[in-house]
Amino acid sequence: MRMENRRGLFSPWRRTTLAAALTTALVPALFPPAARAQTTTSGVSAEAIRDAVRDQLKAEDIGHGFETLGVFGGTPDASAARYSSNEITLHGYKLPITHSFRDKDDTDSVAPYLEVTLGYETAWHQTALGADTGAPDVVKENYKSYSALGGFGLDIPIGGSTSVRPVALGGYTRIRGSGEFAGPNADLLRESTGGILTSMRIDSFLAGGGVEVLHERALADGLRLHLMGRFSEFADIPSRVSDPSLKSTGSFGFATVNAQLDGPLGHLFADDLRWIAFSRGNILIGSQQDFLGFDKFLEVGGGLEVVTPHLGYGIEGVTLRGSAIIGNGVRGWTIGLGLAF
Repeated sequence: MRMENRRGLFSPWRRTTLAAALTTALVPALFPPAARAQTTTSGVSAEAIRDAVRDQLKAEDIGHGFETLGVFGGTPDASAARYSSNEITLHGYKLPITHSFRDKDDTDSVAPYLEVTLGYETAWHQTALGADTGAPDVVKENYKSYSALGGFGLDIPIGGSTSVRPVALGGYTRIRGSGEFAGPNADLLRESTGGILTSMRIDSFLAGGGVEVLHERALADGLRLHLMGRFSEFADIPSRVSDPSLKSTGSFGFATVNAQLDGPLGHLFADDLRWIAFSRGNILIGSQQDFLGFDKFLEVGGGLEVVTPHLGYGIEGVTLRGSAIIGNGVRGWTIGLGLAF
């Protein structure tokens, strides 16, 4: 049996998904034409298919691709979002919490800064492989990731309206995945890919760092301008995998630039009400496009902020915002509910 190894051909979210790529490439090599015509697997063992799948996974570093989901879920971002491309549909739910111990009126002192992001991601795709291939007719893929990422750093003021926040990051992510086959030889493929495509699991530690720059300025007529730029880099270190072929250590980068303008809208009972308009650009640095199907996107949206001192616990306001997502091959939306401290 001879197999070609071309970089990118078997990346799970490029053109075809992981299960579809492995099935369309490996099954024809393992099932001779005569066997395919009769939809029989005589002479081909599940272990032989499993070994071929493992070899291809290692060659293409597919484990690194799966880990992209966990890292993507751990980045501070909108509370809920949907990303849809030709390769994948992704739903993300995040709870980002950030707090600086520097008083807003203090423009000189360096203070500790903390952040925590809890994330949950689901991704799925269905591929029709066609008839008369000897492979299953349909492959359905479903993946879930759970992540917790914490950061500790410093809030360093520069002048009266700008601050820099270097932060050390660490966390944990767990990825679960399954592939369902329907059609000829589905049982054999299901048996031979257990722990790889079906009942797949990767647990990993996340370690890295980032830097964030903030600028806030009061404008005329009660308007306020908020600018933010952030870059984060993570290393993903697997601690437990369902199959050795999925074990891969990689790095991921994430860059964000955000501009927000808000202004007075009146009063809601005894509290101030403000409108919000914002735009955010996001760039994924590394091989994420191979696995997510996109590596850059823009959010454009708006929302409302209620400035209130009545909630206590240091909470000064509540914001509700939503946006549309557009990018290179991706569309979607976000909606978020936040607290201002």
